[in-house]
Amino acid sequence: MDNYKAMIRALLLFLSFAYAMAPCKSSNISCPDAEREALLRFVGGFNRTAAGFSSWEGKNCCKWEGVECDGRTGHVVHLDLQGRAFASSKFDPSLLRLKQLSYLDLSSNDFGYIPIPSWIGSFKELNYLNLSRSNFSGTVPERLGNLSRLQTLDLSRNFLTLSNANWLSQLTSIIHIDMSYLLIYDASNWLQALNMLPLVQEIHAFASCFFGKFPQSLPHVNFTSLSLLDLSFTLRLDISNNSEVTSSLPDWLFGITSLQYLYLTSSGFTGLIPSAIGNMTSLKVLELGDVHLNAGIPSSLSNLCNLRTLDLSFSTINSQLDALEESFSGCLKNSLQDLYLACTSISGNIPDWIGDLNNLNILDLSLNSLSGPIPTSLCKLSTLQVLDFTDNGLNGNFLECLVNLGDVTALKLGANSLTGVISEYHFSNLTKLEIIDLHSNSLVLNLSYNWVSPFQLSHLDIYGCKLGPKFPSWLQMQKPLTYLDLSSTGISDSVPNWFWNSMTNLSTVYLANNEVYGVIPNSIKFSDDTDLFIDLSSNYFEGPVPYFPSNTAQLDLSNNSFMGPIPDEFFQLMPNLNVLSLSMNKINGRIPVSICNSQLITRSIANSNLSGVLPNCQNNTQLLVLDLSNNNLSGGIPKWLCESPWLRYLHQRKSSLSGELPSSLKTCKHVDILDLGGNMFTGGLPIWLGELSSLKILSLKSNKFVGQIPTELSNLTALRILDLSNNNLSGPIPISFGNFMSMRTPLTNSGFILNFTFGNYDENMILDIKGREDQYGSDLLSQISILDLSRNSLSGRIPDELTNLLGLMVFDLSSNDLTGQMPFKIGDLTQLLYLDLSRNKLSGALPSSLSNLSFLEIWNISYNNFSGRIPTGKQMDTFVDPKIYVGNQYLCGFQINVSCTGNEGEATGPTIGQSSQTPTNVSENADENRKEILLLCLITIGGFTVGFWAITGVLLVDKRFRIWWFRYVDGLYDSLYVTSRVWLARLKKNMSKINTIDG
Repeated sequence: MDNYKAMIRALLLFLSFAYAMAPCKSSNISCPDAEREALLRFVGGFNRTAAGFSSWEGKNCCKWEGVECDGRTGHVVHLDLQGRAFASSKFDPSLLRLKQLSYLDLSSNDFGYIPIPSWIGSFKELNYLNLSRSNFSGTVPERLGNLSRLQTLDLSRNFLTLSNANWLSQLTSIIHIDMSYLLIYDASNWLQALNMLPLVQEIHAFASCFFGKFPQSLPHVNFTSLSLLDLSFTLRLDISNNSEVTSSLPDWLFGITSLQYLYLTSSGFTGLIPSAIGNMTSLKVLELGDVHLNAGIPSSLSNLCNLRTLDLSFSTINSQLDALEESFSGCLKNSLQDLYLACTSISGNIPDWIGDLNNLNILDLSLNSLSGPIPTSLCKLSTLQVLDFTDNGLNGNFLECLVNLGDVTALKLGANSLTGVISEYHFSNLTKLEIIDLHSNSLVLNLSYNWVSPFQLSHLDIYGCKLGPKFPSWLQMQKPLTYLDLSSTGISDSVPNWFWNSMTNLSTVYLANNEVYGVIPNSIKFSDDTDLFIDLSSNYFEGPVPYFPSNTAQLDLSNNSFMGPIPDEFFQLMPNLNVLSLSMNKINGRIPVSICNSQLITRSIANSNLSGVLPNCQNNTQLLVLDLSNNNLSGGIPKWLCESPWLRYLHQRKSSLSGELPSSLKTCKHVDILDLGGNMFTGGLPIWLGELSSLKILSLKSNKFVGQIPTELSNLTALRILDLSNNNLSGPIPISFGNFMSMRTPLTNSGFILNFTFGNYDENMILDIKGREDQYGSDLLSQISILDLSRNSLSGRIPDELTNLLGLMVFDLSSNDLTGQMPFKIGDLTQLLYLDLSRNKLSGALPSSLSNLSFLEIWNISYNNFSGRIPTGKQMDTFVDPKIYVGNQYLCGFQINVSCTGNEGEATGPTIGQSSQTPTNVSENADENRKEILLLCLITIGGFTVGFWAITGVLLVDKRFRIWWFRYVDGLYDSLYVTSRVWLARLKKNMSKINTIDG
């Protein structure tokens, strides 16, 4: 009983002591006048009402918002000024009067990039200091090391530099330290200073930049209390040349057995996960995204019995998924809740052991190379909430047993090859579904249009699946819906009025590539809280050009039947519009002047009936894309276009433009695509085109350009598509065209991809390939390389230097006046899909290297003077259409059913001076005999000239020599007679063959 009373008294004593020591806002306690005046002076330079200081009135500062005082003495001990909208470069030292201050939060303000005052290091009682997000700059003062009682230090998200980290070792009480977004010199010094802090529990260095690399090992790991380490998105640089430093995962890291949270995503580490990770049994979260782990995942990972989240997204595992079974066995399979393996280069089928991870909430295997069906073992994952298999190669039927996963909120199976029918039954138990993504599969959604769904969706993407023909009425009940993509779903119906008027949360609406019809009302009630993205292209909408909500940011109405003029107020009513496509409608009239005052960065009004002059938008400097192709605009290309520093894509194809190419285009220094084909431009190609160094695509086809091609075009090192076809250009092909650097790089080897996508805008362009014009989107434009000089009057030989363009896929020189032989190394262009050299005056044998063109789909050499054997092997054996060889009468080969006798004319190397008129199917033996006769004649004539008199003199003097000589002459006559008869017989035989071919 006495012990019980003693315990009660001790508890009461403790509570009274705690109450006395606690900060207090009691009206009986008032702060000292000096401290009140110090606070007022500190904020005196600010508008206290605007900055949230409306409560800072009266003499008792303990009652002010953000101020707390010691409950016993009244001294200010707690000052929280977070997010008070300070906007000044002042930092008054009057705060030093707050001698008892233990808590100071000045985060989320704007101190105008001033340095952190060093006098903050004088607050001896401070245990909490937060200066994050406040626009401090300069070097972190070393005097902060005097804050020996500090437990929390947050310097993150400023513009600070840490040049000497030694003072960190003096913060012996520190528990939590955040140095994210800092520039830290000497990474090793920083790490060793922190290693001397035995109480530290959390170290945050997210997105910091370190000079130097972390040591691979430490003499002693002192992080005995560390539970969180965040080095994600850090950058390590070599101070000598500012190049990035990479290294393997350090050994000391896996000796910190107290760690519970380890974040190393995009930290510049490479190599293996050591087996020592199995000793980190306290780990709950491990994020190792964007790390090269080519050896896979160690089996010791299975020892981590507390691991809840494993994120290896965008790392390179490069393994079959079923080979990782041992790593996900043991106690890990019972603890793991969130597994992220997106974009890790894993392949193979989805193994059954995935179904043994029985507590899994999130399974993300997207962006890989998985194949085969979805295994039924997944249906054992009763706690699964997110299933993401997007963008793999999965096939087979939609898994019916998924209906049992009643906790699923996100079902993402898009961009696979799944088949089958999904009925209302499959969704009957999925009452928690919020996200459905089935896009780009061959699935049929057998849902009645007035179905009552058991869920409330926020995201629905079934692009490319079969849903129609009725517009789904059941969408009317999906009130939370913000994202909707019903493109290419076979809908052939009008859009009901409720869709335009009651879907008030929709911010993304894609209905493209259907047969939707009707008139769009001018009153549309979608979400008004965010930007709207609307794509109604390739349907049968009609009527006048409709108005859309004022917050519409991107609008695609192309390929419909809208008619009439663009309303004058169209752009004024949508001030946030930045992407617009009205192409391929029945729009006429002029372009409203108000277009110049809009926020448009992308304007596409191609293939309409617009007329008049393009408005003078001289002050609109944000234009990125302009496409006015196939209209009847007058006035040419306005000078103000190139005043926009952001202009990248300019399309005015088939726009009735004429005259010489305007010199104002020479200021379009940043244009990536210049498409002016199908106009009536005249004159020569200007030299200044070679100054447009950013050009990736240049199309001037089907104009009336004359003269030679300027060699300066070869300065366009970024060029991957050059189309000058169907003009009146003459002269030789510049040898320097072999220097197009981007065409010299095969895409398959370099991964070189051009970016033609900005935001939700995808570039597209009409290209003439394989004899037909098609529209190519950004995905294809980014991966194709074309050189088309066809249908001109170019002369001379094909430069051998063009065979340096190893990335070339389409090569068309047809319908010119080119002469000479085909380049011997043409087979080096191994990426070629299309090769057309027809209708020229080329001659000689076909290079045997043509057999190397294993991707060649179309080729044509008709109407030239080629001779000899057609090469065989690989693709060459498939080109058996006589039309592609017609007009080359001396070709032979099985492809054209003309046999070759002997080794006829296969070029194995460059040859010089071969006549195009010599019958190349005369046998090689006749050629050899011809050489023998010629040699015999030369010897006879030479012998006669040199030795006539010497022999004659000897004959006159020596009788024995006369007898021998006449016998020699008789023998020589007999030999010559036999040789000549053999040669004449062979010649007669071969001439009869020639007559047969000619006939």
